[in-house]
Amino acid sequence: MCVICENPELNMGTLTDTPKADNHRVRVAKERRTRMRAHLIECALVVFAHRKRDGSVIDSVTNAADVSRGTFYNYFDTPEALLEAVAVEVGREMLQVVDPVVRDIPQADARLASGVLLCLGLARKLPTLASFIGLGGPAALSENELLHTYLPRDIHAGMEAGQFLPVDPRVAFDLVVGPVMAGLHTFVSTNVKPDFTAVLTQGILMALGVEHDRAHLLAYQPIAEIELPSDSLLQRAESRAAHFPDE
Repeated sequence: MCVICENPELNMGTLTDTPKADNHRVRVAKERRTRMRAHLIECALVVFAHRKRDGSVIDSVTNAADVSRGTFYNYFDTPEALLEAVAVEVGREMLQVVDPVVRDIPQADARLASGVLLCLGLARKLPTLASFIGLGGPAALSENELLHTYLPRDIHAGMEAGQFLPVDPRVAFDLVVGPVMAGLHTFVSTNVKPDFTAVLTQGILMALGVEHDRAHLLAYQPIAEIELPSDSLLQRAESRAAHFPDE
């Protein structure tokens, strides 16, 4: 007797359900991998912010994440690959916070000033972020789209409009990034005055060629308070850092 012929609905259901079950397992596995990767990046951000960049970084991350080395190597081949992944995610979150505020500002110098103020304000509010970038140097900014796409755009636009000096664009880039990174290091090593970010921003603008009064006006403009979602990488890392052991 043909079982399929005798029970067509049962057998067709079995044949139909199998791909669905397989798809469900694939989806669950993918979600699990996504969560674990995000967990490792979160822990790594805190580890890197605590000056851990030598060969022991993997042990520090696996201890913080409570996973084995084998689990780590399922996601990242080297500490450098992990650092790059952290830089990508940090840059993505900074872009999501800053770009909606500055994208519609028509003047390039005002756009640049607002971006600097927002980045400094965010880092001042989140010491882990400030430490990661300020101590990490260029590697911590290697994948930051705010710097490598939007900042050159605004520098070029400012030069085209006669707002910035017509210098080598790379020089102008360094005149912005260098002081910002130094400022981030200052945040985590020194108690600064309330107007530190404004003074630093004014200095950056004047170095680019913006005249004093205009630079002062832009640097002291009111900037909206940044609110990050509680489930954002930067907020999660900040909460984790509060319980991270000093080394």
